[in-house]
This record gives sequence, structure tokens and C-alpha cells, in this order.
Amino acid sequence: MDFFNYAYDHGHIQFSQYIYRIGTYHYNWHPEIEILVVLQGRVEVCHDSEYTNLGVNDIIILPPQCGHATLALEPDTMAMVLHLHPSILAQYDRVFRQSTFFVTTDEGTQNLPLYVALREQLGRLILLLAKVQEDQFDMASLNKSNNRSFNATTLIDIPNLSIEHLFLQVLETLTAILLPHTHEPQGNPVAIQQEATFEKMITYIDKHYKESITLGDIASIGGYTESYASQFFKRQLGISFKTYLLRMRLRDAAVQLVNTKQQVVDIANQCGFSDVKSFNTAFRKHFHTTPSEYRRIATKVERQTMMDNWKEYIASDDVSINQCLQLYIAPIEVDKTERISEHDLSLATVQQIKSQLEDTLKQLDMALNSNKG
Repeated sequence: MDFFNYAYDHGHIQFSQYIYRIGTYHYNWHPEIEILVVLQGRVEVCHDSEYTNLGVNDIIILPPQCGHATLALEPDTMAMVLHLHPSILAQYDRVFRQSTFFVTTDEGTQNLPLYVALREQLGRLILLLAKVQEDQFDMASLNKSNNRSFNATTLIDIPNLSIEHLFLQVLETLTAILLPHTHEPQGNPVAIQQEATFEKMITYIDKHYKESITLGDIASIGGYTESYASQFFKRQLGISFKTYLLRMRLRDAAVQLVNTKQQVVDIANQCGFSDVKSFNTAFRKHFHTTPSEYRRIATKVERQTMMDNWKEYIASDDVSINQCLQLYIAPIEVDKTERISEHDLSLATVQQIKSQLEDTLKQLDMALNSNKG
């Protein structure tokens, strides 16, 4: 079975794109720009001590090294993600070498032309990656066994003009969206050192959350007092140390409930809970159901997914996800049964470009006015 989880690497173009089911909080920290599109459900995104709620078709664009975490607010919440290094954008516009930004949509902005274009391009790109991957496998499997080797991420390193053409379209749209929102960071050596220290603290928790961890343990890693470490942790992530630790344990427990047949009491002990009663209480508060009921409902659903590095990737033949992607690319598709003249098509294209330019000009005007103020 193939999964929506790809990496493309050729020359100066490298990026990764995947679709996954969002679960409980897991902290992310990486050097790439992240574009996340909600395909179904609702998501809470915690980023730099702020919270943003996203619904279906909403987009959030996060800068490099932005500590962030996602939490599903509804069952079966799924998202499409693209990661690319800022150096790729900087090749075309030097402003992206040191600038930062933050962009998100809501019900009032998600259907602006630039965001519609971005969803359409990302949808086309991941469908093309899936097709190229399938074609490559079909070629490789000729005269061989049909048993496919397991790989968490499918690497596509054979040059493909169609993929690169679509990716460059994404870059063009992304640049038009981000330029009005970029600004020079006011970072300093102390802030950089704090970021590195926080990353060490998070890494320690991620490795040892099943054990007994105290705030004192985390404070000693950063060389802080417990009081300062508590404030620092909440300032960086937006939630307390205890809440983050609890969510890590609940995340592991939820995965084990679905993918193993272990007793609930054993799962509770393995995930770091002091006893099964405290586990049941925390689980019910977080998931609004008991561990046993969660397991019963989850095992009734055929889950065509793959777990890897805490992400639950979606199968490339998942019907609901493919329907979502087809809706994104549908507005640009031309029904072959309808007779549309070349003049009509060119006029529609011009109107779309005009609308996108008008939106970009409005955003630039707003940015200029704010700088004057």
C-alpha cells in the first residue's frame, strides 16, 4: 500500500509533502517553512505561545524554527503539509534570507484568489507525486516479485519537469502571499541561546516522558530555577510543562490502544501514569470517552494509515482524501463535454490574474500604511 508521504530532491529543488491524521499535541521544531492545509475536521495550532483554530480549507504558513504543535479538535482531522527550506525562496528574492512571517486564513479569507490557487497547486502537486511514485514502482516491478519493500517516506530523486513546474508555481504563489507579511527579526544572541536550550528541554521530555520527570529535571537542563523554567516553558510553547508531559503520554496511550491488544492498565503503566485511575481520568477529560470505548470505536474503522515518527500518514487511495483533493483542482478543470472557446478561457485566466493582483496590491498598501504609522 502506498501513502501520501513524499520527498523530492533534484538539484536546487528539495521539498517534502505529506497528508496525515492529526492527533494529540506533539511539539515540532524544524528549519523548513511549513504550509499546512486542513482537509477535514478542525485543528488547534499552538505557535510561539499563541493559539490559532483552523477549519476545513484553512491554511497556516509557519516560518522556520517556529516551535509549534497541532491538536485535533474533531475525530479524523486530516491535513496536507508541504515543507521547504527558506533558502529555496531566497534564491528568487533576497528578502527571505533573514525575514520572518506568519500567515493564516479564516472563513473570511480562505477563498481569496491566492489561497484558492495555493490549495489547487498543492493538491495537484501531491497527486502528481503519487502518480510518479506509482509509475516508478510499476517500472521497477517488471519481471520482479510484486512484494513492495516498506519505506516510511518515498524519495523521488529522478528529475521530473512536471513536478518541478508545479513546485515553481507553488513558490510563485507563496511569494505573493508572504511578501506583504515579512519583517526582519529582532533576534539577539540571548534569544538564539534560549531557543537552543528549549530544544534540549523538549528533546529530553520526548525521550523520557514514560519515566518520572519533574520540573526540576527540566530546569537543570537549562540551568534555570524551577520558577523561571516554568515561565520559560509556557512562554515558548503556550502550555505548561505538566500539560505537555501529559499530552505526550496520552498520545502514546492512544496509539497503543488502537495498535495493540495490551490491557488498559498495562498501557497506563508503560506510558508513565502512576495508576490506571489517573490515566482513565486524564483520558476521559482529553478525549471525552474512556480508553476502552476509544479502542472499540477505533478498531471498528478500517484505518488505511501508517505510523512513523509520531505521524499517521494516509493511504494514497483513501477515498475521502482524494475527493478533497479533486475539489481543490476542480475549479480549473475544463469539462470536455462543454464547448468553450479559446477566447473564453483566456478571459477567465485574465480575470483570475487580475483578482490575484488586486489582492496583492491591497496587502502591500496595508503593509506600507502600517510601516508609516
